Amino acid sequence: MARIIHRDDSQARALLDGVGVRIHPVADTGDADPDVIASVLPEGVRHVRAEADIEVPDGVDAGMGAWHVNAVDELHVVCSGEGVMEFITLDGVVGVLVEAGDVIEIRGAEHRYRPLTRQRWRLRYGGSPEGDLVATETGRVHQPWTSA
Repeated sequence: MARIIHRDDSQARALLDGVGVRIHPVADTGDADPDVIASVLPEGVRHVRAEADIEVPDGVDAGMGAWHVNAVDELHVVCSGEGVMEFITLDGVVGVLVEAGDVIEIRGAEHRYRPLTRQRWRLRYGGSPEGDLVATETGRVHQPWTSA
């Protein structure tokens, strides 16, 4: 299960909820719970868009390591490995260690992500059925990553 890094768990989860982030456990099927999928994504785009193997990057801010927002709502299942996600909230950065068994719901929150080990993710996101998960960097200055 996801672990909040260096903050009170309940306070951090309330801050995350306030910016559109929730972390759920996988269902008994090993995938996101169908009710969670239905609450996040509209009919027609609830299917798995991709399964991605994500390697530990060479640069600390490479790829999704840059602060960004995505154009659509997201719901991702962490199938293996572990990584750190950081989210901007009204009280600053909240860091979360995500690992196999976590389902990450992101509804427009500014975030960045860094795998600590090789990870496999199952990706679902909104937008048109043929659309991409479009990330836009926010230009926020990079700070050192939260340590787990």
